[in-house]
Amino acid sequence: MLKLKEYLELAEEYNIIPIYQEIIADTETPISLYQKLSGQKEYSYLLESTENDRYSFIGLEPAAIYRNYNDTIEITRNGSTVTKDQDFIEYLQDYLAEIKVYQREELPPFTGGFVGYFNYEMIEKWEDIYHKEPGKELMKGDKPLSLLVETQVIVACDHLNNRVKIINNLKVSESLSLTEKKEIYSQGISEIERVKALIDSPVPDTKNLKANSPAKSPEATGNAGQFNLKSNIEQVEFQEMVKRAKEHIIEGDIFQIVLSQKFSVKNQIPPFNIYRALRSTNPSPYSFYLNFPEIKIIGSSPEVLVRVRDRQVMTRPLAGTRPRGSNKKEDLNLAADLKSDEKERSEHTMLLDLGRNDLSRIAAPGTVEVTELMEVEYFSRVMHLVSQVEAELKPGYDSLDALKANFPAGTVSGAPKIKAVELIDNIEKEARGVYAGTVAYLSFNGNLDSCITIRTFSLEDGILNLQVGAGIVADSDPATEYQETLNKGQALFEALKIATGGGDFDLSNR
Repeated sequence: MLKLKEYLELAEEYNIIPIYQEIIADTETPISLYQKLSGQKEYSYLLESTENDRYSFIGLEPAAIYRNYNDTIEITRNGSTVTKDQDFIEYLQDYLAEIKVYQREELPPFTGGFVGYFNYEMIEKWEDIYHKEPGKELMKGDKPLSLLVETQVIVACDHLNNRVKIINNLKVSESLSLTEKKEIYSQGISEIERVKALIDSPVPDTKNLKANSPAKSPEATGNAGQFNLKSNIEQVEFQEMVKRAKEHIIEGDIFQIVLSQKFSVKNQIPPFNIYRALRSTNPSPYSFYLNFPEIKIIGSSPEVLVRVRDRQVMTRPLAGTRPRGSNKKEDLNLAADLKSDEKERSEHTMLLDLGRNDLSRIAAPGTVEVTELMEVEYFSRVMHLVSQVEAELKPGYDSLDALKANFPAGTVSGAPKIKAVELIDNIEKEARGVYAGTVAYLSFNGNLDSCITIRTFSLEDGILNLQVGAGIVADSDPATEYQETLNKGQALFEALKIATGGGDFDLSNR
């Protein structure tokens, strides 16, 4: 723990000073810690790294909540809300420009900052959509286009050494007296001790999630086998959408486009049970549970959108899909088929080029490099072709510029991106909202990590939604592309079967 004397010396130079306590937590999991710490409170969150990465993060009570609507920002702090007419990214950049955070090498890349989502339709704020049709806008829902919480206290779970760091970011300013600075330090220590006591307490008496019996919760009133997901389109309609898209490809408007269908159902399942089931059926590099009252977001995404650490930028497009085999031999055969499929390779190459071009907009000259090319990456239900592109941020650009330049991913929109976004708006039936946007953290120190919101549920006004898409190219077969959407949804469908007690359910309009 940082001593008072060190803290006071640092307060002369910095205005955010992280203090932390590390404890052994080899009997805990991120799930048990979230249950102990959050109490399912509004605006809490859990960001898990279920494969390959070192840290998971739990956010407690937010210091502030930022809701971004079409032309305004609502900022709630200490119970009061103010409204600003400003571009949200510009506001965040101005805010971060005022921050001087003391960086400690022993802390994770995210030590506190902002966590939340950016809807797919945020692209309209960052690019000139419908520039040939002045006044025309993308379809939008009624939820915030983006919502971030500012977290001062986080719990970082270190999977490498089975320890937990309780991090409290102390905010100070030059105008504070010595007594006030000491009081902030004292309160910060007390808050860490309060969180530690919660970690040391038993897990709350919640019902266990079982794979073969209904979740017994007051909220879980539905019976297994009676869970009817309804698509927003018939299969024949989706196939007609594919045909329309192919006409635009033949005419030269686009090279590739991603079209999707949305399944919905009135929810009767505790949302955190859905999350627990999903992380079981679809372990992925990014699992997340955002317990926001406006919209709960429950996901397990395989794909990074963009990551920035110490001004090094990385994106990792996934494009090209096969289902997993039933054994290792089948996996290898399917992987070989995927790597040799000219349609899949062509689609992947287009999206790789798009990702490389997106990075070049904010990268220092000569630093964009493809560090991995068309490798097969395995997930619980499917395998994908994956490439990785890295670069160094151009002077004067920051992680939010990198987010804007890469948003939305070409793998969920198409190429050329702007035209694909316009056509998606014309072909699909409703706004995408959370789907194909991003869930992200933005650290006080400027680091950013974001994933594409695929393999994701959203819970809005009691309705549970999931959306799945397929990449369309010139030689796409409409029936095959429809089936690809179902293949990508299998982990989500399976999670609902587990969360509802293991029974079968209908996919209406299938």
